[in-house]
Amino acid sequence: MSLLDLSLVTTTLLRLLKARVDPLWAELFPPLPPPPTITYSGTSSDKLTTDQALSMFLYSANEDPHFKNQPPIYQDKPPVRFTPMGLQLQYQLVSHAADLGDADGAILRSQRLFGLALKTLHDFPSIDRTTQIAGALIFPVALQGTDNVVRINLRNIAPNEVTNFWTAGNQFVRLAAYYEVSTTLLEPDRPQLRGQRVLRYGVQIFVNGAPRLDTSRSTVTFRLPGEATDRAAEVQPAEAASGENLYFDGTDLNGDSTALLIRKTGWDEAQEVGTDWGVVAGSASILAQVQDAAGSKDVVPGVYSASARVTRFRSMPDGTTRAFAQESNQVPFTVAPTITAPAYNAVAVAVGPQQIVTINGGVFQHADVSADSIRVFVGPEPILLEPTAALTPGHFEIASPTQLRFRFPLAGVTSGATLPLRVIVNGAENSPRWVLVP
Repeated sequence: MSLLDLSLVTTTLLRLLKARVDPLWAELFPPLPPPPTITYSGTSSDKLTTDQALSMFLYSANEDPHFKNQPPIYQDKPPVRFTPMGLQLQYQLVSHAADLGDADGAILRSQRLFGLALKTLHDFPSIDRTTQIAGALIFPVALQGTDNVVRINLRNIAPNEVTNFWTAGNQFVRLAAYYEVSTTLLEPDRPQLRGQRVLRYGVQIFVNGAPRLDTSRSTVTFRLPGEATDRAAEVQPAEAASGENLYFDGTDLNGDSTALLIRKTGWDEAQEVGTDWGVVAGSASILAQVQDAAGSKDVVPGVYSASARVTRFRSMPDGTTRAFAQESNQVPFTVAPTITAPAYNAVAVAVGPQQIVTINGGVFQHADVSADSIRVFVGPEPILLEPTAALTPGHFEIASPTQLRFRFPLAGVTSGATLPLRVIVNGAENSPRWVLVP
């Protein structure tokens, strides 16, 4: 339970000291005469002047880092006003005994009091509504019956740092101990909004856990120049062009229905895909086929992420059916540029006297694909984007959303060599293709 009156914490500490120190102090004196009365105060040390006095002075308060950024309990705005604030209260324990013509005796009495106070705070490091001494509750009336817990911790202050707590020229260094009292929750504003009344309830049992994705993967098919058979390589994370398959591996991925949520930097929200991407879910894997669109967004080459949303239906007590949806974590995958010509099992060749090579596929022109984001390589040599209207040797041009063209000769490549042809769009590279240098 939170509180707004911090003086209740100080009152609790003073009540603890009085209940424990008074009997211990009385044991140091014979039955007659009665022991001198001890004064318990929350004042600062410079105002502590009475004989036989103990002070617990609250000199600082700071926010407890463990209670920062708590999720809001209520719907009121701003939520920080309606969330309890955890405090760490810093106290200084000081004892005092009046001189009365015997300075040495006063110092000894003060130290005796100080030792009894130290023992008390050590023996009772935690105070709650059940804490009693000699049958008397320690909490003041305002806290009795609440769930508050006052925890007392002696701070270890290095001797050379103790002088920082005293004002030079006004107060000399005195015997003192420093305590941190936590956790006190500062009472928030009273909420104005309330959650709706629960009209029905039910207990639902799920034998599966929450869905989780471990990785994405795909299979790239290619053929090396001069070979007659295809090769295949598995790629993780997945890289697939439009029309190619992706696999998402994980656990607990099947339910009454499973959909993929596709995300991309720059999109306002995730786009749900299901039958339109041919999503087929098993318990440990989801198969999907990349399409040109996801929901209301166009899919262009680039880096994406996907999460799985598994929905299970349960019957409610009133006979209706309710859907329970759970979403997994996200895993990355890449949509590669589509290259239809040259084919994966063919080698591109330059055509005509200008020695131009044409690459068909896409997407090469789109609002999400800038000309600067497209790069073309032949072997290790980059081909520059044509800056003029006419295609010149050593450059490539974007002829349409589905076609690129570049022109030989290129510096740094050997005539007659068959080299990799690489097209990179938004950081995504095509599957292996080859070109013959004329």
